[in-house]
Formats: sequence, structure tokens, C-alpha cells
Amino acid sequence: MRNEWTVRPEVVVLARLTRFVNERLPKHVQLSKALLAAIEAGHWRPGDKLPPEVELARLTPFSLGTIQRALRGLVDEGVLVRKQGSGTFVTGTRKAVNAPWHCRFYADDGKTFLPVFPKVVSRRKIRERGPWSEYLEHRGDNIIRIDRRMSINHEFIVFSKFYLNADHFGGMLKKPVAELAGANFKTILEQEFGSPVMNIVQSATVMRFKDSICRACRIHAGSTGLFLQSVASTLRGRNIYYQEFFVPSSNRRLMLSDHYGVDEL
Repeated sequence: MRNEWTVRPEVVVLARLTRFVNERLPKHVQLSKALLAAIEAGHWRPGDKLPPEVELARLTPFSLGTIQRALRGLVDEGVLVRKQGSGTFVTGTRKAVNAPWHCRFYADDGKTFLPVFPKVVSRRKIRERGPWSEYLEHRGDNIIRIDRRMSINHEFIVFSKFYLNADHFGGMLKKPVAELAGANFKTILEQEFGSPVMNIVQSATVMRFKDSICRACRIHAGSTGLFLQSVASTLRGRNIYYQEFFVPSSNRRLMLSDHYGVDEL
């Protein structure tokens, strides 16, 4: 009689791959990497259905909570999709942002940067006023806000709010969301709108995140992290965009850069 590991080859693949994951990483990160490796190796293809969460918990070393957290992260990144009453399916492989300007965290070698996998969670025009208003000629609802959830090497999530003046960059509302997900906004503004970024001024503050930010970053309510503000301008000093980043605590070094130099955190 064959055992269930033989009957379910995908579980064998998953169990084997987990041995090569960095044991210093949280378990849900190890599982995410193992699942991604299996998908990218073709063991699960777009449209394939993953085993139920309860079955994965029974057949692997991971708890149900760990499995749910790993799958939820891959759903957030667009790698998987949940269909109510049907299960969890593979949509395709992950797409890293092209040459990220922000969110550059050093890898273990201290030289290269960790990959960033973003997903647009909302895009809309807003009326609410805030720090962005003084930089972007805010009048009425002429401000575009694009929210992205950025997975940093599947280790943690950075939440970003990106603000633009719709009078100058209204075309950003018409671009396909899928195209924006992995895009470098700086490159789009330069190549498609003729507004090259020549200077970026950033500030950093350690603060306690609001509950809504904690949910977006998938961290516990009341957690503390790094709040980054960036204002980009042209050579003539016209402000192009204002951006906020909410960075959970981690052991990764972050590089901050502006027109005048580079700093590390």
C-alpha cells in the first residue's frame, strides 16, 4: 500500500524544498518560499488548485495558522487567488518591481538588495487633506492616491501611499492596475509624463502604527515601525509626488538616498 506522501507528489516537493530555506526566517516565510519554489519549478501551474489548508497542515511540519498566513501573503502578492467555496488556485508567478527606487533592503551579503514584490490595493482621487497638500497644489479632489502593499523577499510587508496631482498626472488613473503593480513610478513619470525626478528629500520617524496600517502590513495591532516621508521634485524645484512608507521592524538594513547622497538605516 502506497503512503499518502507518494499519492500526493506536490506534498513531497514541498517537504523537500523546506529543508533548503533559511532556518532563521519565520516559519510562514519558509513556507511561502517553498510554495513559490514549487510553483516556479512547474509542480503547480497557473490554474492548478492547491491542497486544502487542513490537508497541508496534516501532511507537513507546519501548523494551520502558519499555512494560512503563508497563503494569505501569496494571495496579497497575486501569486494565488482564493475562490469562495472552491479553494486556492495558482494565478502565475510573482513579479518583482523593476529597479526599485525606494524600499531597498540589503540582502545577507550586504551588497545586493532583496527583491520587492508589490501589489496595488487601491487607486483613487481624494479630497482629504494632509502633509501632501502643501507639496502638491491640493484643491478639491485633484489628488491621486495609489496604495501598494510591498512584500520584501516574503519576509515582511511595507505599506506605501503614493500621492500625485491629477491636473498634471491624470493619466495614472487610466493605466491598468496590473501594469502599475510592479512598476517603478519614478520611471513612468519621467518617460511618459516628461517629469524626471532630480531631487528626493526624505525624513524618517519611529512611531506606533495605526491599526489600519498594522492590518495592511500584516503585523500585530499597536506595533512600532519606521515611518518614511519622501518628496520628489524636478530640477526647477516643482514637486512631482509625495510618498509615505510604513516599514515594520526587522533586522534588515534599509538604504535611503536623495540628490545629495546615501544613508543607511
